[in-house]
Amino acid sequence: MNRRSTEILIVMPVFNEQASLRKVVTEWFSELERCVEKFVLLAIDDGSTDETLENLKALQGELGARLEWISRENRGHGQTCIQGYQIALERKIPYIFQIDSDGQSDPQYFHLFWERREQFDVIYGKRTRQDGFRRVVASLILRYALRVLAKVDCVDANVPYRLMDTEACGEAIRRIPSEINLANIALAVCLKRDPKIRHGYIPIGFPPRHGGEASVPFSKFAVKASELFRQLEEMDH
Repeated sequence: MNRRSTEILIVMPVFNEQASLRKVVTEWFSELERCVEKFVLLAIDDGSTDETLENLKALQGELGARLEWISRENRGHGQTCIQGYQIALERKIPYIFQIDSDGQSDPQYFHLFWERREQFDVIYGKRTRQDGFRRVVASLILRYALRVLAKVDCVDANVPYRLMDTEACGEAIRRIPSEINLANIALAVCLKRDPKIRHGYIPIGFPPRHGGEASVPFSKFAVKASELFRQLEEMDH
């Protein structure tokens, strides 16, 4: 595929998702082919220890060049996403769409985002969470913590379902330090602070995981969030 002609880069971080990977990738390919003429789905394997990488290689053999994969040492979900966003910047791909590989990012909503791509610079999925009460509480706590500590109201700063205009969001993407935790939250904060960025929100369902393991377990989320706020303060200075 001619990378210069690619309309959108789908960034999908992957960590130990052998149970869900085939279903997720094939369902997303079906929806993308229906909505977009030229796309690339980039799967970034973040140091999986199961058969995830072998599954990616097999899927690429079946689906062709529109499925790309990268494998690297484990650095965490957020930094995996940022690497994908940076690749979109380097290739000058007009749009970035981030999903997760655990089956919670349902492709049925994608067309709503793509149809509105010219109306907003970033469109977030507004989740109706069905993956447990603790996750619902964590999302609420994060939103109010960002209001108080970061002085921004991000409806769902950690949602994996987001469409970004690459050029419009490029400055914010470049600002995210390589060592920052929960990088997608930091990016949402940077974008919210930029008065030029047009924000959109589309309701989406968010079912339980198909398998695998969460990149940041609930028990460690508070610690990671505390580190994030410290790092955001450092970015401000």
